[in-house]
Amino acid sequence: MAAIGVCLASACTSTAPLTVEPTQTLILITPTVTPVPLTPTLTLTPLPRAGDLPTATPFTAGAEDDFSPDDDPVAGELVALAQRRVAEELNLPVRRVEVVEVQSVTWLETSLGCPTQDVTYPEQEVDGYRIVLSANDEQYIFHTDFDRVVACDAANENLPPSASD
Repeated sequence: MAAIGVCLASACTSTAPLTVEPTQTLILITPTVTPVPLTPTLTLTPLPRAGDLPTATPFTAGAEDDFSPDDDPVAGELVALAQRRVAEELNLPVRRVEVVEVQSVTWLETSLGCPTQDVTYPEQEVDGYRIVLSANDEQYIFHTDFDRVVACDAANENLPPSASD
């Protein structure tokens, strides 16, 4: 190799030729043997065939069955928000806040059936839910649209005629 010259602002100098040094091995490579099972793991319960799976049934308001978030994912998210709010207020684990009722409702104005005194709300149909939760032997009522979860006390609750049946 030839010497490399480096020129700076006022002087030029020569440096020694570059030599390549091998990389040092820091960790020794050792092969690891992974045993392969001699017999496959058996599943005692056979997997269901497609025809054996139940078909989905839509969530209907006022159903006598317990509410499941699988019935209506939007309602499930809103119920979870209401449960977290009650749990935080009472300093309880969320699992202690039980779902009593979830009902699909069309509110008649934007207060979601929970008006504040001396406030005028525009009349407009708003789809949402009425959620009743229970914790510490008390019931908590929430009215929702698809963006809000509003706590509503029973004395101030204003249900549309179709929801109060």
